[in-house]
Order: sequence, then structure tokens, then C-alpha cells
Amino acid sequence: MNDSLTKRPKIEVPLTGGERALRLATLLLLIGTIVYLAVNWESLPSRIATHFNGKGEADGWGSKWTLWILPAISAVLYAGLTWLTRFPHVFNYPVAITELNAVKQYSLARQLVGWMNLEIVALFGYVVIAIVQMAKGGGGGGIGIGALPIILVVLFGTIGAYILRAIKAR
Repeated sequence: MNDSLTKRPKIEVPLTGGERALRLATLLLLIGTIVYLAVNWESLPSRIATHFNGKGEADGWGSKWTLWILPAISAVLYAGLTWLTRFPHVFNYPVAITELNAVKQYSLARQLVGWMNLEIVALFGYVVIAIVQMAKGGGGGGIGIGALPIILVVLFGTIGAYILRAIKAR
């Protein structure tokens, strides 16, 4: 094991109100996606788009049951990332972790994981909604070519903001 990792303080950092709100918002978004799919289930055709090309156009088809894979993966990721935040001392950091900065760095890292969790759940929810809308005859016929750049900017922007804050809080 890395020597610097074994020297990191293993301290309990209480969740902030903001972190609790972020977890709740993420959970509600996940539940909302599941409810949305359940409410629209009966009106979906038995065969739906299951894959999209780089332009966001459907190029693969399958059973509507495959839609449940997305909320299932989202739920597993939500649970796993939420559980992972209990062990911030094992994360990778852009700065050295010391007794003096551990609380702040651990809190920032947990916030990063919380925001990434929300963004991933939102992404899966967006895909479910887009596929349902397309299957019901609306939604423009695909995911949309603009979705990927927006998703990448949001995800990498979150990571970049975290790195800047972590370095500043050195």
C-alpha cells in the first residue's frame, strides 16, 4: 500500500447540510426517474430504441424491458458512490493530505463525489425520459447531438472546480 495513503488520518468528518441536501436531491431524482418510467410503462410500445449513434439517432432496437437497466445501474451507482464517501482517506487527491488539511480535503472530495453522483443520476434520468418520449412519438427522434458536449462540460467542469478548490485549500 502507498506510504502516503497509510499516513492519512482516518477521521470522521460530519456531513454538512449541503451534502445531505445533495444526497436527498440525488435520491429524489432517482426515484423520480423510476416513477416516470412506471407511469409511462403501459403506453410504451413493446419495441423501443436501445442504442444511439454519435449524432444521437436511434440505431439499435430492443424490448422495452431494457429501459429498466438504466434506473437499475443508476441505483447501484448511487448506492456505491454514497457508500464510498464514508472512506475519503482512500481517495486520490491533487494535494498531500495532512492532519491540518484533512477535514477540508475530505469534505471537498465528498462534495465532488456527491455532485458526480447527482450528475450521473441526472444523465441516466435524461436518457430514460428521452427514450420514453421518442417511443411515444415525441422528442425529435433521438437523444440529441447537443447532449454529449453538455454532459462532458458539466462532468469535467465539476472535476475542474473541485481540483481548483482542493489546491486553494491546501
